[in-house]
Amino acid sequence: MSTTTQISWEEFLSLPEEAGKQELLDGEVIVVPPAKQTHNHISRQVRRLLETAVDPSRVWLEVGYRLRRGWLQPDVSITWPDQKLENDWFQHAPMIAVEVVSPSNTAEQLDRKIAAYLEDGAAEVWVFYPSTRALMVCRKDSWERFTETYHCKLLGIVIDLAFVFGPVSE
Repeated sequence: MSTTTQISWEEFLSLPEEAGKQELLDGEVIVVPPAKQTHNHISRQVRRLLETAVDPSRVWLEVGYRLRRGWLQPDVSITWPDQKLENDWFQHAPMIAVEVVSPSNTAEQLDRKIAAYLEDGAAEVWVFYPSTRALMVCRKDSWERFTETYHCKLLGIVIDLAFVFGPVSE
């Protein structure tokens, strides 16, 4: 279960580091525990696929972005070719933000994060659901659900969900 509190950007910057991930969205601190191995496996597989489509220097794991509505840290992301850095942090949303759903994520938090990324300039947000082995691709005016492959026209790549999720557990 994640914990939440209302704070300012300045208060967020002074928080002590702790295990897991801390994000700030609309003044709410979102704290989630460290990722489990299944989560990490999916993130690594997605990163591997993305690095075949764009310069690997643009593909990031767990890097933060300063958005108008706060600070988010997608599990995997691709920066825009000219993504602005300020105070050593990426500004605005990445070109593609990837979230891997964990038990600590709530539907409301995911919905708000997707909206924040898209409002701040992301071309697409990919949400991987390990429990259903599905991918939801969100764009500003549409979303689609995939269970086998996703043909990403933006990158000219095919995302094979069997590769991303790995073998089906018995």
